[in-house]
Amino acid sequence: YTLLPHQKQILDKLRVEREDRGNFKNLIVAATGTGKTVISAFDYQEFARTHSRARILFTAHREEILRQSLNRYRSVMQDANFGTLWVGANRPQEASEYEHLFVSISMFNYRFEECFALPGSDFYDYIVIDEAHHSQADSYRKLFDHFQPQLLVGLTATPKDEIDKNTYEVFELENGVPTYGYDLAQAVKDGIIEKPKEMATTK
Repeated sequence: YTLLPHQKQILDKLRVEREDRGNFKNLIVAATGTGKTVISAFDYQEFARTHSRARILFTAHREEILRQSLNRYRSVMQDANFGTLWVGANRPQEASEYEHLFVSISMFNYRFEECFALPGSDFYDYIVIDEAHHSQADSYRKLFDHFQPQLLVGLTATPKDEIDKNTYEVFELENGVPTYGYDLAQAVKDGIIEKPKEMATTK
């Protein structure tokens, strides 16, 4: 992958938020097709480069998203064996495979007491919540109550003014103000994605 200008801007903003402002819970709101997962993969790659330990937990609701996300991370990390998928019939086979885990939130909750409640709160250094507009739901409560990562990153395509205010609270942000917002109109203007038909017909 080669970073696009808007992706580099988002990564730069994340760096400023953390280094200058001490904000380690970050919410990225960007239109579908703008490469949010790729951004998080490059962000994680930099984290892994600068930290001796970089255990990652990547969560999402749907198997399709988890598979796509794992493949993008593998491409960015240039490691075809990076990460383990835990959803459906896929699951970790060895203890080491929990260190870079892509798991559905339903599986996380189903196996929480058996698997996830045992490690300490700092077991995962970097946690990604895809479809982060769901993060205020009860299904994420165990994750947030138990783990305290060095970095928490939320990804969502839901427009910032349509996200439940409690989602902003999860990331300790002002209501309606994500760490970085890259909306559909800007993405179309920048030529990142094509103009949707409904936008094309709107005067």
